[in-house]
Amino acid sequence: MKKKANQKIRSRYTIIKPIWWRQFAFSSFLLVCAIFFAFVESFGLVVGWTGMILFLLLALLNFLDQAFTWSRLRIDRHGFHLRSWWHRKKYQHHEIEDFELDEYARRKLIIIRLRGTKGFSENSEDDRVPFPCTFGRSVEEVYKTLRSNLLKGGASKP
Repeated sequence: MKKKANQKIRSRYTIIKPIWWRQFAFSSFLLVCAIFFAFVESFGLVVGWTGMILFLLLALLNFLDQAFTWSRLRIDRHGFHLRSWWHRKKYQHHEIEDFELDEYARRKLIIIRLRGTKGFSENSEDDRVPFPCTFGRSVEEVYKTLRSNLLKGGASKP
């Protein structure tokens, strides 16, 4: 009985994670950069050691992120929870009017159109917020997932 209840709970949310091979390639690139700074002496001793330590630390953090899946987008009945290295964003279903696709620097970008005043700033009357949540996946695929998981009636109002 208990096993069935856990399976039901797990099926109530969607998680979008980074593509493993892209993240692994980026981590490997950072590691190669660290090795480069370790062996190149033309920059000087301090710059070489600083570069090596910095890139080793970034590679380690990226490998740990891949192992423990820190960066992700979780969609559940409460809303959309975007978590990455540098920021966290949470939007409940009743705060979001819709998702839009926009083009910025010749690349497609997912934008949230908010209801009410959550998206308004003092200097701007715009209620659209960029939502960088693709994690290397196709923008259309993630956009379709976001739109299909948006509860239109504002079911999660507090």
